[in-house]
Amino acid sequence: MTGRAGRTWRARVGIVNPSRGDVLMYEYYRAAPPGVIVVPTALNLKRLTAEELERVLASYEAAVADLAYEECDLLARAQRQTSAPVVALVRCEVEALEAVGARRIAIGAPYTEELTEKFAAYFRAAGFEVVATRSLGIERPVEMAQLPPDASADVARALRREAPGADAIHLTCPRWPTLGKLADLERELGVPVTSSSQSVVYGTLRRLGIAEARPGFGSLLERLAGEPARA
Repeated sequence: MTGRAGRTWRARVGIVNPSRGDVLMYEYYRAAPPGVIVVPTALNLKRLTAEELERVLASYEAAVADLAYEECDLLARAQRQTSAPVVALVRCEVEALEAVGARRIAIGAPYTEELTEKFAAYFRAAGFEVVATRSLGIERPVEMAQLPPDASADVARALRREAPGADAIHLTCPRWPTLGKLADLERELGVPVTSSSQSVVYGTLRRLGIAEARPGFGSLLERLAGEPARA
C-alpha cells in the first residue's frame, strides 16, 4: 500500500499479539522490505490454557481500537473496529499452505499436544489432510520465545521422517524462532516448509500490494513478486 502523503514509510502493520510478539516482530523485520513498520500491541498471555485464552480474548477489541488510533494500514483482528483491512494470523497460515500447493501437511508446534490438535483440526476444516503432528509440550509462551532456532528445524526433520508422504511441513506458532531455517530445510527435506511468522509476512505484504520481501527466507516469500495483490 502506498504511504499517505508525507509519510516516510510504505505501510504500517498493526498486530495484536496474545503474548508478547517479540519473536514475530524480529522475524517480520528480517523478511519485510524497508519502509514497512510494525505497530504491535500485546495482551500478556501467560499460559496457553482455556482460562487465560478467555481472559485475553476480552481485551482484543480495546487493543484493535488502539491500533486504529495509531493509523495502521493493516490490523490483525476485529475488522469492525476500523476501516483498515484485517486478517487473522491463522488465515495467513492457510493462505501460505495454499500458495505452495499443499494438500497433505505435517504440523509442528511448540504447544501442548492438546493445543496442537486444535490447530490441526482447524487446518482439516480448511481442506487439508493432516498426516502427522509433533509438539514440544510447552505451555508458557515465554519458554517458546527462548527456544533456539534448531528446535523448530528438528521438529521439521522429525515430521519428514514420520510422514514422508506429506507434501508440505508447517511450523505453527509465531513465538518460536523459525524464519532463518526455512530455506535450508526446504533444500534438505525436498518439500515446502512454511511457518506462522513467514505466513504473516506473506499475507500482510500481499494485502498491502508490496510484491517483495528480503531473499533467503523460503519459497513462499519468493512467490510475492509473481502474485497479484490480495483484496
